Amino acid sequence: MKNTLAAGFLALLVVGACRTGGGTSPYPERVRLPSLEDPYVLPTESCGNFFLAETRINGRGPFTLILDTGAGQTMLDPTVLDSADVRRGIDSLSIGEFTAFDVGYDRLDTHELSAALGRKIHGLLGHPVFAGALVTWDLPANQIVITPGELAPDGEDILATRSGYRPFVRSNVGGTSRWILLDTGSSRGLTLREPDALTMTSPLQPTGARVRVDGVHLVRSGRLGGPVSIGPIRVDDPVVNNSVSVDLVGQEVLRFFRLTFDQRNDLVRFERPDTVLGAPVRSASVLSTGYAVRPDTGWAEVIRVFRDDVAVRERDLILAMDGQAWRDRTCRAPRMGPVVDPVPDTVEILLLREGRELTVRSPRYVVHTR
Repeated sequence: MKNTLAAGFLALLVVGACRTGGGTSPYPERVRLPSLEDPYVLPTESCGNFFLAETRINGRGPFTLILDTGAGQTMLDPTVLDSADVRRGIDSLSIGEFTAFDVGYDRLDTHELSAALGRKIHGLLGHPVFAGALVTWDLPANQIVITPGELAPDGEDILATRSGYRPFVRSNVGGTSRWILLDTGSSRGLTLREPDALTMTSPLQPTGARVRVDGVHLVRSGRLGGPVSIGPIRVDDPVVNNSVSVDLVGQEVLRFFRLTFDQRNDLVRFERPDTVLGAPVRSASVLSTGYAVRPDTGWAEVIRVFRDDVAVRERDLILAMDGQAWRDRTCRAPRMGPVVDPVPDTVEILLLREGRELTVRSPRYVVHTR
């Protein structure tokens, strides 16, 4: 029966959540939902395949945060902590009509992250913020849905996750068992520790760089021989990237799935709307520029060159690509639909080298083909 407190009034449900200690615990003490029964679609926007939310912290803001299942704690730029008068913990954190209380946090310099995405980012919203409810990442529908309740532990396609603040699931890689993190904050596919020890059909090689919370890291990737199972997800002959921390799977694979997390009971439900759940996911070839950059607001600094036939040099500052000024970049549209292999091409680059502006054309290469 619908709640009848008043016509047109959204009932507020306060749900208790796990607690692990004092005010700096990643888990909020409680959450407030806008309905006792109905799902609530969280107001978000897309930046590529990332979800961004306009968030009010201690009633201040809004601040733009990336929602990230791979973040075990909410992380905020120091400017946000000052603006929102955050001291020991976050008293309240609201997205639309959803509110979490007493949220733990850590500090994060978001300059490089903002520069990489082409818009101002104020921090990461940690997975534990939703611990007091069910949260469904409906990636094919490009939305996040919050509901009260729990998952049935013996329900169809429901798996246990490793106890903790981040959702790891038991997986099989090259015949060995691993815990792999379901990480919506990664734009890549499969990222593994020590991939050199695995059987590769296309050897590891440098292909670019990625921005993490601890800085810019060079990326090496290769194609694995054989399938990988991540819970019920199967990826055939995947391209894998080197990890600097944990084994994880990101948006290149997860974008086909609907994932519902029950953090209080350490459970996750997998669904695949377009086909049967066990249908293999393809892993596309990699398009590489042959160099890596460190992003900044007005340019990207070339920090490593991997090939002799590219037109850039280390310490060059890239100002524009194909007529698009670096400082004017915006978020890309999310990738939807089937996996599409890239094709080689060239790009026109305006760069600053030793105080002089130059325009060059440089190739982009396809590696790790199937």
